[in-house]
Amino acid sequence: MGIFKKKIKVRGFDEARSLQKIDRKSYIIHHYCPHTFNAGDHFVIRSIRQHLTRFLPGATFIPKPCAFNRGWGKPVRLTGENVNFSNRYADAVIVGGSDQYNNWSLRILPDEISKLQPPLYFIGLGVSSKNIDAPPHIEKKEYYEHIRLANEATRLSSVRDNYTRDFLIKLGYEKAVVTGCPAMYLFDAPFALNESDDVAITFPFPVVRRNNRAEFDRLLETVRLIVRLVRARGLNPIISCHDDRDVPLAQNYFPEERIFFSNYVDDFFSFYQQVKLVIGSRLHASILAAGMGKPFININLDARGKGFSDTFGLSDWNLDINDPRLERHLQDRMERLLGGDLSPLQAFYETKNGYRRIFLKFMQDVSQDIAGRLPGKG
Repeated sequence: MGIFKKKIKVRGFDEARSLQKIDRKSYIIHHYCPHTFNAGDHFVIRSIRQHLTRFLPGATFIPKPCAFNRGWGKPVRLTGENVNFSNRYADAVIVGGSDQYNNWSLRILPDEISKLQPPLYFIGLGVSSKNIDAPPHIEKKEYYEHIRLANEATRLSSVRDNYTRDFLIKLGYEKAVVTGCPAMYLFDAPFALNESDDVAITFPFPVVRRNNRAEFDRLLETVRLIVRLVRARGLNPIISCHDDRDVPLAQNYFPEERIFFSNYVDDFFSFYQQVKLVIGSRLHASILAAGMGKPFININLDARGKGFSDTFGLSDWNLDINDPRLERHLQDRMERLLGGDLSPLQAFYETKNGYRRIFLKFMQDVSQDIAGRLPGKG
């Protein structure tokens, strides 16, 4: 017996116009984003909403899942039933996450995006790859055109790094603004060493274990190496888990170590604020630390880490997982930081501040564009 799926008819502009919107004072923004249990996703979500409400204090955000993932409901993506829902109730639609171009997780169809009525904005999207030497991960050729057309449908579009901007330019879309990852602007502090003896060492993303066991084993060895280097300097290693799936694996592989995890994003802010250093392969830990002024060493795994490092002048500071002299280079960087030499990160801070101004201008432009189309709200 065949399985029949309900086909959703997306209403055209004239038909949807007949659905009278409710008259209200607040701006209703439908935010399509990855609602997972991954802390990094929530760093990005928090920053986008925090900065938009600086310029649109009357905004109300309605979360909509951008893909099939744990922790959120259905329907997913800006397609089908969700287009109808956004047409009826949204004053604006934003897509703001992290790896949305990774195999085009949004799956927005050209014939449906053309029927979306509220203004559409992409905020801080980026590409990913399967490993550090691989191209952007896109499985189907038609996704390239879908990505271009979705960007053409936006009023404004931003990306998190030059790597993603160049990816879109090759597709024929040249208007994307490079802002950096929104999570980098949750805080704005200069780099400094505090008196803490705690060092956060991030646990590898569990999906790596499923997709590439050899790389996951190499990452585990790297964590063990960092633990040894931290202890040799009289400091306390703490294994930081960004996902609940990390915790049992971290307990299994590091039973003698302290482990940090929380389901609440503010607990992560408090944790990273109090440590001395952040070291590891979870990019959003490094990005969050970058805003907090917390010294960090990121270990690049793929296009995300490389894009971050290259865009922000950190190619000579962050390390690649396949570096044959990884141990020596980790030791050198730790010795520099613990000796008080923060000059590589201080230079990065100036670069980051330039991009921060671009990011804030972009968020102001988005807010003004929404407000200009709907005067009298807010």
